[in-house]
Amino acid sequence: MTVGNPRRGCSLLRFSALAILLAFFTFLSACASIAKYSDQSIPKLLTPVEDADIDKLAAQLKIFTDVESMRATRVSMQFTDAGSAERYRRADATIVVQRPGNLRLIIQIPVAKTKLAEMVADAEHFKVAVYYDKYKRFLLGTNQADYSKWKAKLQTEAQQSAFINARPFHFTDALMVRPLQLGDARFTYSLQEELQDEADERPGAKKGARVWRSYYVVSEIEITDKTRSFGILKRRFWFDRTNQLNLARQQVFDSKGKLLTDIRYAKYLKLNSDSPILRPSVIEIRRPYDSYSAELNFLTDSVEFNVEDLPPTAFVLENTEKLPETDLDKPENK
Repeated sequence: MTVGNPRRGCSLLRFSALAILLAFFTFLSACASIAKYSDQSIPKLLTPVEDADIDKLAAQLKIFTDVESMRATRVSMQFTDAGSAERYRRADATIVVQRPGNLRLIIQIPVAKTKLAEMVADAEHFKVAVYYDKYKRFLLGTNQADYSKWKAKLQTEAQQSAFINARPFHFTDALMVRPLQLGDARFTYSLQEELQDEADERPGAKKGARVWRSYYVVSEIEITDKTRSFGILKRRFWFDRTNQLNLARQQVFDSKGKLLTDIRYAKYLKLNSDSPILRPSVIEIRRPYDSYSAELNFLTDSVEFNVEDLPPTAFVLENTEKLPETDLDKPENK
């Protein structure tokens, strides 16, 4: 009878235990690989972010609210027609604006300088001349009037277009921002943070990487019923906490809280070499219920602020081309 070597048995036991332990850890590692994996699309907070209070944010608006007039002679402009899902080719534009609500906008074909459209407005009324193709007409109306009946008729006749739906006062809100009414008992304000999920466009960012961009949002609420402490949201201002607290967005609402205008501000530059102030060189105006948007690109050294030599005719528009004329304030159009 042969007696086994006890040392060899212990070695076998230790080897078996080591193999089992190694297999166990291999199993755990495999489970970990199954349970998680790298995903660059999970957003991370974009830092650093700046802190501010309502007074500091109101001061950020001064580059807009301190402007009493503006003249831009070289603007690249593009309309998007949501109704027909079409983009117009880029056009050249000239814009003149003066508080409280005066605006003149001329849109032309580049190089040829053939007019596509022209419009003027004061604080109450507007005129729009459309020289483009089948949409030719001369419109007269009141800024805050409801012309939905007339628009519905145009929709049936396939006559709607971005030029037809555009109104000069739509651009006034974007360019001549009204100051906050701080201290006015008719208004109250709130301040909050909003996080927006967006693509990470920083140099060196991995493909598909996303970030949370932080904004301060100031909401302006008009008190309409003091007894019930009820109000209507009128405007919202978005300030980019990762970009020097620049104004990035303005939303304008109607008396029922419906979003009328959504305005985006981007690419802050020195638009005038005589001023160190950085201003947005790209402004996009979106009108969801008017089915159009317009992007304005301002070229440097072609913009004047607080212009003192505007002629009396700067905001006058006559129907010199004898276009078909439509008075939108007539009963059949309202």
